[in-house]
Amino acid sequence: MSSKDNNFEETKEIKIDFDYKKGKSAGSETRKFTSPGGGRSARSSTVQKVPLEKCEERSAVKSYTTLSMLWKILRPFIIFVLSAGLVVYLGLTGYNYIQNNYFAPVNSESPATKTIEIKSGSSLSTIATKLHDEGIVRNKLVFQLYVDLNDMGSKLIAGTYELSSAMTMDEIIDILGAGDGGREVIAVTFTEGMTVENMADVIVDNGIFNETEKLEFLDLCNDTQTFKSYDFIKKITTSANVTNRKYMLEGYLFPDTYEFYVDETPQNIIERLLSRFDSIFTLSYEDRAQDLGMSIDDIMTLASMIEWEALPQDYARVSSVFYNRLSNDMTLDSCATMRYVTGEKKYVYTAIELEIDSPYNTYMYKGLPVGPVANPGQKAIEAALSPDAEYIEDGYLYFCSKGDDTGELAFAKTLEEHNANVEMYKEFW
Repeated sequence: MSSKDNNFEETKEIKIDFDYKKGKSAGSETRKFTSPGGGRSARSSTVQKVPLEKCEERSAVKSYTTLSMLWKILRPFIIFVLSAGLVVYLGLTGYNYIQNNYFAPVNSESPATKTIEIKSGSSLSTIATKLHDEGIVRNKLVFQLYVDLNDMGSKLIAGTYELSSAMTMDEIIDILGAGDGGREVIAVTFTEGMTVENMADVIVDNGIFNETEKLEFLDLCNDTQTFKSYDFIKKITTSANVTNRKYMLEGYLFPDTYEFYVDETPQNIIERLLSRFDSIFTLSYEDRAQDLGMSIDDIMTLASMIEWEALPQDYARVSSVFYNRLSNDMTLDSCATMRYVTGEKKYVYTAIELEIDSPYNTYMYKGLPVGPVANPGQKAIEAALSPDAEYIEDGYLYFCSKGDDTGELAFAKTLEEHNANVEMYKEFW
Protein backbone atom coordinates (compact mmCIF):
# COMPACT_ATOMS: atom_id res chain seq x y z
CA MET A 1 0.00 0.00 0.00
CA SER A 2 1.37 3.47 -1.03
CA SER A 3 1.67 6.51 1.18
CA LYS A 4 -1.23 8.06 -0.72
CA ASP A 5 -3.49 5.35 0.58
CA ASN A 6 -2.60 6.22 4.17
CA ASN A 7 -3.68 9.82 3.72
CA PHE A 8 -7.20 9.26 2.43
CA GLU A 9 -9.23 12.43 2.71
CA GLU A 10 -12.85 13.08 1.80
CA THR A 11 -14.29 16.53 1.65
CA LYS A 12 -18.09 16.98 1.43
CA GLU A 13 -19.62 20.31 0.65
CA ILE A 14 -23.41 20.70 0.60
CA LYS A 15 -25.00 23.83 -0.63
CA ILE A 16 -28.74 24.28 -0.30
CA ASP A 17 -30.36 27.39 -1.64
CA PHE A 18 -34.08 28.06 -1.28
CA ASP A 19 -35.34 31.31 -2.62
CA TYR A 20 -39.03 31.50 -1.77
CA LYS A 21 -39.18 35.23 -1.84
CA LYS A 22 -38.41 35.38 -5.55
CA GLY A 23 -40.73 32.48 -6.38
CA LYS A 24 -37.88 30.29 -7.46
CA SER A 25 -37.88 26.56 -7.16
CA ALA A 26 -35.66 24.73 -4.75
CA GLY A 27 -31.98 25.23 -5.44
CA SER A 28 -29.46 22.60 -6.17
CA GLU A 29 -27.56 20.44 -3.79
CA THR A 30 -23.86 20.25 -4.53
CA ARG A 31 -21.59 17.55 -3.15
CA LYS A 32 -17.82 17.75 -3.58
CA PHE A 33 -15.55 14.75 -2.98
CA THR A 34 -11.82 14.80 -2.72
CA SER A 35 -10.29 11.55 -3.78
CA PRO A 36 -7.19 10.03 -2.27
CA GLY A 37 -4.10 11.77 -3.41
CA GLY A 38 -4.67 15.25 -2.17
CA GLY A 39 -7.81 16.07 -4.22
CA ARG A 40 -6.31 15.67 -7.71
CA SER A 41 -9.30 13.71 -8.82
CA ALA A 42 -12.36 15.57 -7.57
CA ARG A 43 -15.91 15.13 -8.69
CA SER A 44 -19.10 16.93 -7.94
CA SER A 45 -22.70 15.78 -8.03
CA THR A 46 -25.83 17.87 -8.19
CA VAL A 47 -29.21 16.40 -6.94
CA GLN A 48 -32.50 18.19 -7.56
CA LYS A 49 -34.67 18.33 -4.34
CA VAL A 50 -38.48 18.10 -4.46
CA PRO A 51 -40.13 21.24 -2.98
CA LEU A 52 -41.85 20.90 0.45
CA GLU A 53 -44.67 23.01 1.73
CA LYS A 54 -43.31 25.09 4.56
CA CYS A 55 -46.31 24.57 6.90
CA GLU A 56 -46.36 20.80 6.38
CA GLU A 57 -42.62 20.58 7.01
CA ARG A 58 -43.01 22.26 10.39
CA SER A 59 -46.20 20.33 11.33
CA ALA A 60 -47.66 23.63 12.42
CA VAL A 61 -51.12 23.41 10.86
CA LYS A 62 -53.52 20.50 10.47
CA SER A 63 -56.47 20.39 8.23
CA TYR A 64 -59.83 19.92 10.09
CA THR A 65 -63.14 19.26 8.42
CA THR A 66 -66.64 19.64 9.92
CA LEU A 67 -67.05 15.88 9.93
CA SER A 68 -63.81 15.28 11.82
CA MET A 69 -64.67 17.93 14.39
CA LEU A 70 -68.11 16.37 14.89
CA TRP A 71 -66.57 12.90 15.31
CA LYS A 72 -64.14 14.24 17.89
CA ILE A 73 -67.06 15.60 19.93
CA LEU A 74 -69.35 12.58 19.57
CA ARG A 75 -66.75 9.82 19.90
CA PRO A 76 -66.62 9.70 23.77
CA PHE A 77 -70.42 9.79 23.95
CA ILE A 78 -70.79 6.98 21.43
CA ILE A 79 -68.21 4.87 23.27
CA PHE A 80 -70.07 5.46 26.56
CA VAL A 81 -73.42 4.52 25.03
CA LEU A 82 -72.00 1.37 23.49
CA SER A 83 -70.31 0.38 26.78
CA ALA A 84 -73.45 1.05 28.79
CA GLY A 85 -75.46 -0.92 26.29
CA LEU A 86 -73.08 -3.84 26.61
CA VAL A 87 -73.32 -3.78 30.41
CA VAL A 88 -77.13 -3.64 30.27
CA TYR A 89 -77.19 -6.46 27.73
CA LEU A 90 -74.94 -8.66 29.87
CA GLY A 91 -76.97 -7.80 32.98
CA LEU A 92 -80.27 -8.64 31.31
CA THR A 93 -78.81 -11.81 29.87
CA GLY A 94 -77.60 -12.89 33.31
CA TYR A 95 -80.89 -11.94 34.95
CA ASN A 96 -82.91 -13.82 32.35
CA TYR A 97 -80.69 -16.87 32.73
CA ILE A 98 -81.08 -16.93 36.52
CA GLN A 99 -84.80 -16.19 36.31
CA ASN A 100 -85.48 -18.83 33.69
CA ASN A 101 -83.31 -21.51 35.28
CA TYR A 102 -83.99 -20.98 38.98
CA PHE A 103 -87.00 -18.77 39.74
CA ALA A 104 -89.47 -19.13 36.87
CA PRO A 105 -92.27 -21.71 37.00
CA VAL A 106 -91.15 -25.16 35.90
CA ASN A 107 -93.72 -25.19 33.11
CA SER A 108 -95.88 -22.09 32.78
CA GLU A 109 -97.96 -23.75 30.05
CA SER A 110 -99.01 -26.71 32.18
CA PRO A 111 -101.72 -25.69 34.69
CA ALA A 112 -102.40 -29.30 35.68
CA THR A 113 -102.07 -29.77 39.45
CA LYS A 114 -100.57 -32.48 41.63
CA THR A 115 -101.67 -33.49 45.09
CA ILE A 116 -98.75 -32.76 47.41
CA GLU A 117 -98.81 -33.75 51.08
CA ILE A 118 -96.60 -31.80 53.45
CA LYS A 119 -96.34 -33.85 56.62
CA SER A 120 -96.47 -32.27 60.03
CA GLY A 121 -93.02 -31.58 61.43
CA SER A 122 -91.40 -31.38 58.00
CA SER A 123 -88.37 -29.11 57.90
CA LEU A 124 -87.95 -26.48 55.21
CA SER A 125 -85.29 -28.64 53.60
CA THR A 126 -87.69 -31.60 53.47
CA ILE A 127 -90.45 -29.47 51.95
CA ALA A 128 -88.10 -28.02 49.31
CA THR A 129 -86.85 -31.50 48.38
CA LYS A 130 -90.38 -32.83 48.02
CA LEU A 131 -91.49 -29.90 45.84
CA HIS A 132 -88.42 -30.31 43.65
CA ASP A 133 -88.91 -34.08 43.30
CA GLU A 134 -92.54 -33.52 42.32
CA GLY A 135 -91.53 -30.99 39.65
CA ILE A 136 -93.16 -28.01 41.38
CA VAL A 137 -89.97 -25.92 41.81
CA ARG A 138 -86.83 -25.78 39.71
CA ASN A 139 -84.21 -25.76 42.43
CA LYS A 140 -84.69 -26.83 46.05
CA LEU A 141 -81.83 -24.73 47.46
CA VAL A 142 -83.08 -21.58 45.71
CA PHE A 143 -86.58 -22.27 47.05
CA GLN A 144 -85.21 -22.61 50.60
CA LEU A 145 -83.28 -19.34 50.32
CA TYR A 146 -86.29 -17.55 48.84
CA VAL A 147 -88.54 -18.77 51.67
CA ASP A 148 -86.00 -17.61 54.27
CA LEU A 149 -85.63 -14.20 52.62
CA ASN A 150 -89.41 -13.81 52.87
CA ASP A 151 -89.28 -14.79 56.56
CA MET A 152 -91.59 -17.74 55.96
CA GLY A 153 -89.25 -20.49 57.15
CA SER A 154 -91.30 -21.41 60.23
CA LYS A 155 -94.69 -20.41 58.78
CA LEU A 156 -95.27 -23.11 56.18
CA ILE A 157 -98.13 -25.30 57.31
CA ALA A 158 -98.43 -29.03 56.91
CA GLY A 159 -101.36 -30.26 54.88
CA THR A 160 -102.52 -31.60 51.54
CA TYR A 161 -102.27 -29.16 48.63
CA GLU A 162 -103.02 -28.98 44.94
CA LEU A 163 -99.92 -27.44 43.38
CA SER A 164 -98.97 -26.84 39.76
CA SER A 165 -95.66 -26.59 37.94
CA ALA A 166 -97.04 -23.38 36.39
CA MET A 167 -97.08 -21.63 39.78
CA THR A 168 -94.50 -19.04 40.78
CA MET A 169 -92.57 -19.43 44.01
CA ASP A 170 -94.59 -16.59 45.58
CA GLU A 171 -97.81 -18.40 44.76
CA ILE A 172 -96.50 -21.67 46.22
CA ILE A 173 -95.32 -19.96 49.42
CA ASP A 174 -98.65 -18.15 49.84
CA ILE A 175 -100.55 -21.43 49.52
CA LEU A 176 -98.31 -23.33 51.95
CA GLY A 177 -98.42 -20.42 54.38
CA ALA A 178 -102.23 -20.27 54.36
CA GLY A 179 -102.75 -23.95 55.12
CA ASP A 180 -105.07 -26.39 53.41
CA GLY A 181 -108.10 -25.35 55.42
CA GLY A 182 -108.87 -28.93 56.28
CA ARG A 183 -107.57 -28.94 59.85
CA GLU A 184 -107.70 -26.32 62.54
CA VAL A 185 -104.39 -24.58 63.10
CA ILE A 186 -103.35 -22.84 66.32
CA ALA A 187 -100.42 -20.45 66.74
CA VAL A 188 -98.37 -21.28 69.83
CA THR A 189 -95.61 -19.06 71.21
CA PHE A 190 -92.78 -20.41 73.35
CA THR A 191 -90.78 -17.63 75.00
CA GLU A 192 -87.02 -17.65 75.62
CA GLY A 193 -86.04 -19.44 78.79
CA MET A 194 -88.98 -21.85 78.94
CA THR A 195 -88.20 -25.34 80.15
CA VAL A 196 -89.43 -28.55 78.54
CA GLU A 197 -92.14 -28.74 81.21
CA ASN A 198 -93.18 -25.11 80.61
CA MET A 199 -93.59 -25.84 76.92
CA ALA A 200 -95.70 -28.91 77.59
CA ASP A 201 -98.01 -26.80 79.77
CA VAL A 202 -98.35 -24.14 77.06
CA ILE A 203 -99.32 -26.78 74.49
CA VAL A 204 -101.97 -28.12 76.87
CA ASP A 205 -103.26 -24.61 77.54
CA ASN A 206 -103.72 -24.10 73.79
CA GLY A 207 -105.90 -27.20 73.55
CA ILE A 208 -103.50 -29.30 71.48
CA PHE A 209 -102.50 -31.81 74.17
CA ASN A 210 -104.48 -33.57 76.80
CA GLU A 211 -102.74 -34.79 79.94
CA THR A 212 -101.90 -38.14 78.38
CA GLU A 213 -100.26 -36.49 75.38
CA LYS A 214 -98.41 -34.13 77.70
CA LEU A 215 -96.82 -37.09 79.49
CA GLU A 216 -95.95 -38.63 76.13
CA PHE A 217 -94.27 -35.35 75.16
CA LEU A 218 -92.18 -35.33 78.36
CA ASP A 219 -91.23 -38.98 77.92
CA LEU A 220 -90.09 -38.29 74.36
CA CYS A 221 -87.86 -35.50 75.67
CA ASN A 222 -85.85 -38.25 77.33
CA ASP A 223 -85.96 -40.67 74.40
CA THR A 224 -82.38 -41.45 73.38
CA GLN A 225 -83.30 -43.15 70.10
CA THR A 226 -86.19 -41.36 68.36
CA PHE A 227 -84.32 -38.15 67.54
CA LYS A 228 -80.83 -39.49 66.84
CA SER A 229 -81.11 -38.37 63.22
CA TYR A 230 -80.20 -34.90 64.51
CA ASP A 231 -76.44 -34.85 64.86
CA PHE A 232 -76.45 -32.57 67.91
CA ILE A 233 -78.84 -34.96 69.69
CA LYS A 234 -76.81 -38.00 68.67
CA LYS A 235 -73.77 -36.49 70.40
CA ILE A 236 -75.76 -36.09 73.62
CA THR A 237 -76.97 -39.70 73.54
CA THR A 238 -73.39 -40.96 73.36
CA SER A 239 -72.11 -38.80 76.22
CA ALA A 240 -71.31 -40.39 79.57
CA ASN A 241 -73.61 -38.17 81.63
CA VAL A 242 -76.78 -38.46 79.54
CA THR A 243 -78.53 -40.54 82.20
CA ASN A 244 -77.95 -37.79 84.78
CA ARG A 245 -79.89 -35.19 82.80
CA LYS A 246 -83.40 -34.29 83.80
CA TYR A 247 -84.47 -34.01 80.14
CA MET A 248 -82.14 -34.98 77.33
CA LEU A 249 -83.74 -32.46 74.92
CA GLU A 250 -83.69 -29.56 77.38
CA GLY A 251 -82.04 -26.61 75.67
CA TYR A 252 -82.76 -27.77 72.11
CA LEU A 253 -86.49 -27.06 71.76
CA PHE A 254 -86.03 -23.66 70.18
CA PRO A 255 -88.42 -20.97 71.50
CA ASP A 256 -90.41 -19.28 68.74
CA THR A 257 -93.96 -18.93 67.42
CA TYR A 258 -95.23 -22.03 65.62
CA GLU A 259 -98.47 -23.05 63.97
CA PHE A 260 -99.67 -26.49 65.01
CA TYR A 261 -102.70 -28.55 64.10
CA VAL A 262 -105.04 -29.14 67.01
CA ASP A 263 -104.44 -32.88 66.57
CA GLU A 264 -100.65 -32.55 66.26
CA THR A 265 -98.74 -35.46 67.78
CA PRO A 266 -96.11 -34.91 70.50
CA GLN A 267 -93.38 -36.34 68.26
CA ASN A 268 -94.26 -34.01 65.39
CA ILE A 269 -94.13 -30.97 67.65
CA ILE A 270 -90.74 -31.96 69.06
CA GLU A 271 -89.39 -32.48 65.54
CA ARG A 272 -90.60 -29.01 64.54
CA LEU A 273 -88.78 -27.43 67.49
CA LEU A 274 -85.59 -29.42 66.91
CA SER A 275 -85.59 -28.55 63.20
CA ARG A 276 -85.90 -24.88 64.10
CA PHE A 277 -82.91 -25.16 66.42
CA ASP A 278 -80.95 -26.90 63.67
CA SER A 279 -81.58 -23.94 61.35
CA ILE A 280 -80.50 -21.44 64.02
CA PHE A 281 -77.30 -23.12 65.22
CA THR A 282 -75.37 -22.79 61.97
CA LEU A 283 -71.95 -24.11 60.99
CA SER A 284 -70.44 -20.73 61.84
CA TYR A 285 -71.74 -21.20 65.40
CA GLU A 286 -70.18 -24.66 65.54
CA ASP A 287 -66.85 -23.29 64.31
CA ARG A 288 -66.95 -20.55 66.94
CA ALA A 289 -67.68 -23.11 69.67
CA GLN A 290 -64.69 -25.17 68.58
CA ASP A 291 -62.49 -22.07 68.70
CA LEU A 292 -63.58 -21.60 72.32
CA GLY A 293 -62.87 -25.25 73.12
CA MET A 294 -66.58 -25.84 73.74
CA SER A 295 -69.04 -28.42 72.42
CA ILE A 296 -72.52 -27.53 71.18
CA ASP A 297 -73.91 -28.90 74.44
CA ASP A 298 -71.49 -26.74 76.45
CA ILE A 299 -72.64 -23.64 74.59
CA MET A 300 -76.32 -24.47 75.02
CA THR A 301 -75.81 -25.17 78.73
CA LEU A 302 -74.03 -21.85 79.22
CA ALA A 303 -76.62 -20.01 77.09
CA SER A 304 -79.47 -21.40 79.21
CA MET A 305 -77.81 -20.07 82.37
CA ILE A 306 -77.23 -16.67 80.76
CA GLU A 307 -80.89 -16.56 79.69
CA TRP A 308 -82.05 -16.94 83.29
CA GLU A 309 -79.40 -14.75 84.92
CA ALA A 310 -79.79 -11.52 82.97
CA LEU A 311 -81.62 -9.37 80.49
CA PRO A 312 -80.25 -9.08 76.93
CA GLN A 313 -78.20 -5.95 77.67
CA ASP A 314 -76.11 -7.90 80.18
CA TYR A 315 -75.91 -11.26 78.41
CA ALA A 316 -72.35 -10.82 77.10
CA ARG A 317 -71.04 -9.55 80.46
CA VAL A 318 -72.59 -12.43 82.39
CA SER A 319 -71.07 -14.78 79.82
CA SER A 320 -67.65 -13.24 80.53
CA VAL A 321 -68.00 -13.79 84.28
CA PHE A 322 -68.80 -17.48 83.73
CA TYR A 323 -65.84 -17.89 81.35
CA ASN A 324 -63.52 -16.19 83.86
CA ARG A 325 -64.70 -18.43 86.68
CA LEU A 326 -64.22 -21.53 84.53
CA SER A 327 -60.69 -20.35 83.67
CA ASN A 328 -59.92 -19.86 87.36
CA ASP A 329 -61.25 -23.33 88.32
CA MET A 330 -64.00 -21.79 90.45
CA THR A 331 -67.54 -22.98 91.01
CA LEU A 332 -69.99 -21.01 88.87
CA ASP A 333 -72.37 -20.33 91.79
CA SER A 334 -75.24 -19.72 89.40
CA CYS A 335 -78.70 -19.10 90.83
CA ALA A 336 -80.07 -20.21 87.47
CA THR A 337 -78.95 -23.77 88.14
CA MET A 338 -80.44 -23.71 91.64
CA ARG A 339 -83.73 -22.55 90.13
CA TYR A 340 -83.68 -25.66 87.95
CA VAL A 341 -82.84 -27.88 90.92
CA THR A 342 -85.49 -26.48 93.27
CA GLY A 343 -88.09 -25.29 90.78
CA GLU A 344 -88.12 -21.89 92.50
CA LYS A 345 -86.81 -18.53 91.31
CA LYS A 346 -85.13 -16.70 94.20
CA TYR A 347 -82.44 -14.09 94.73
CA VAL A 348 -80.94 -16.04 97.63
CA TYR A 349 -81.07 -19.79 98.30
CA THR A 350 -80.76 -21.23 101.77
CA ALA A 351 -77.76 -23.18 102.98
CA ILE A 352 -79.86 -26.36 102.91
CA GLU A 353 -80.87 -25.76 99.30
CA LEU A 354 -77.28 -25.07 98.30
CA GLU A 355 -76.30 -28.47 99.70
CA ILE A 356 -78.74 -30.40 97.49
CA ASP A 357 -76.65 -33.04 95.76
CA SER A 358 -77.53 -32.55 92.11
CA PRO A 359 -75.39 -32.58 88.95
CA TYR A 360 -77.03 -29.23 88.19
CA ASN A 361 -75.85 -27.64 91.48
CA THR A 362 -73.04 -25.27 90.45
CA TYR A 363 -72.50 -24.22 94.08
CA MET A 364 -71.46 -27.78 94.86
CA TYR A 365 -69.75 -28.91 91.66
CA LYS A 366 -67.21 -27.05 89.53
CA GLY A 367 -67.62 -26.56 85.82
CA LEU A 368 -70.79 -26.45 83.78
CA PRO A 369 -73.84 -28.37 85.00
CA VAL A 370 -74.73 -31.69 83.40
CA GLY A 371 -76.90 -30.02 80.77
CA PRO A 372 -78.98 -26.95 79.89
CA VAL A 373 -81.47 -25.67 82.48
CA ALA A 374 -83.82 -24.04 79.95
CA ASN A 375 -84.34 -23.47 76.25
CA PRO A 376 -82.46 -20.25 75.41
CA GLY A 377 -83.12 -17.87 72.56
CA GLN A 378 -80.69 -16.81 69.86
CA LYS A 379 -79.32 -13.75 71.70
CA ALA A 380 -78.31 -15.82 74.72
CA ILE A 381 -76.69 -18.40 72.42
CA GLU A 382 -74.69 -15.68 70.70
CA ALA A 383 -73.61 -14.27 74.08
CA ALA A 384 -72.33 -17.72 75.06
CA LEU A 385 -70.33 -17.75 71.82
CA SER A 386 -69.12 -14.14 72.17
CA PRO A 387 -68.49 -13.06 75.78
CA ASP A 388 -67.63 -9.42 76.45
CA ALA A 389 -63.91 -9.13 75.64
CA GLU A 390 -63.32 -6.19 78.01
CA TYR A 391 -64.86 -8.02 80.97
CA ILE A 392 -62.79 -11.08 80.13
CA GLU A 393 -59.60 -9.04 80.06
CA ASP A 394 -60.43 -7.11 83.22
CA GLY A 395 -61.16 -10.34 85.09
CA TYR A 396 -64.71 -9.80 86.34
CA LEU A 397 -65.73 -12.74 88.54
CA TYR A 398 -68.97 -11.70 90.24
CA PHE A 399 -72.36 -10.13 89.63
CA CYS A 400 -75.56 -9.64 91.58
CA SER A 401 -78.97 -8.17 90.89
CA LYS A 402 -79.72 -4.58 91.78
CA GLY A 403 -83.23 -5.73 92.55
CA ASP A 404 -84.97 -2.89 90.73
CA ASP A 405 -87.46 -2.90 87.86
CA THR A 406 -84.70 -2.41 85.26
CA GLY A 407 -83.24 -5.86 85.87
CA GLU A 408 -79.74 -4.39 85.92
CA LEU A 409 -76.79 -6.24 87.40
CA ALA A 410 -73.84 -5.01 89.45
CA PHE A 411 -70.51 -6.53 88.41
CA ALA A 412 -67.36 -6.91 90.51
CA LYS A 413 -63.79 -8.12 90.06
CA THR A 414 -63.08 -9.15 93.65
CA LEU A 415 -65.06 -10.84 96.41
CA GLU A 416 -64.75 -7.71 98.56
CA GLU A 417 -66.34 -5.60 95.81
CA HIS A 418 -69.05 -8.20 95.32
CA ASN A 419 -69.89 -8.34 99.04
CA ALA A 420 -70.18 -4.56 99.05
CA ASN A 421 -72.62 -4.75 96.12
CA VAL A 422 -74.66 -7.39 97.91
CA GLU A 423 -74.92 -5.19 101.02
CA MET A 424 -75.99 -2.27 98.86
CA TYR A 425 -78.74 -4.04 96.94
CA LYS A 426 -79.99 -6.93 99.11
CA GLU A 427 -82.72 -4.78 100.69
CA PHE A 428 -84.39 -4.68 97.24
CA TRP A 429 -84.40 -8.45 96.82
